[in-house]
Amino acid sequence: MKKIYLLFCLVVFSDCSIFQREETSFIQPKLLKQTALPPIRQLNFNDRYEFYCELVINENGDVEKAKILRDDGDALWDSLATISILTWKFSPAIMNGQPFKFTTRRKFIVMCEKPTIISLAEIQLNNISTADSVYKALIDGSDFSELALKYSISTSRDKKGIIGSTDIKHYSKDISNYLTKLHEGEFTVPIKYGEYFIIFKRLIENK
Repeated sequence: MKKIYLLFCLVVFSDCSIFQREETSFIQPKLLKQTALPPIRQLNFNDRYEFYCELVINENGDVEKAKILRDDGDALWDSLATISILTWKFSPAIMNGQPFKFTTRRKFIVMCEKPTIISLAEIQLNNISTADSVYKALIDGSDFSELALKYSISTSRDKKGIIGSTDIKHYSKDISNYLTKLHEGEFTVPIKYGEYFIIFKRLIENK
């Protein structure tokens, strides 16, 4: 079964609330993880669909507001898609080295692809120093679950880091490339995840 994924590019409009001056150092938000969009109901949809969306991304990379900008779309689909987009995770916009709330409009290109689902666990960490220490402990043979309980700042900590069956295409391309190469029982190096770092482990699945 095919699922829906998004590719998107930044589209700047004259009335868009982007506060940027030439002398400043500015870094755009980057999509880190998305959740699935609802199925497209349009009869003329052929594995590709485009729309614009206005996003307010806060200092933590969370989507505070999302509005799909169309006059002739499917109102029910727009509503369900907006709920999904509000759960997405971005790296924050950076101005002169500091994260800030950022409002932008982006063109979304909806693509249909087959999912790539594997079972994962994670340890999310505040900084690279801690991430390197945890990674070294894993290399030395420490238990992944115990390290997740002790160090992870993710909500998955209460489950010993277990995320479970995950479509890795919901992550950014950089992260999904790491996950694609994992064999069962293997873990990644610390991967930058916005302002944080994550070590993923591919769990052994019951056959």
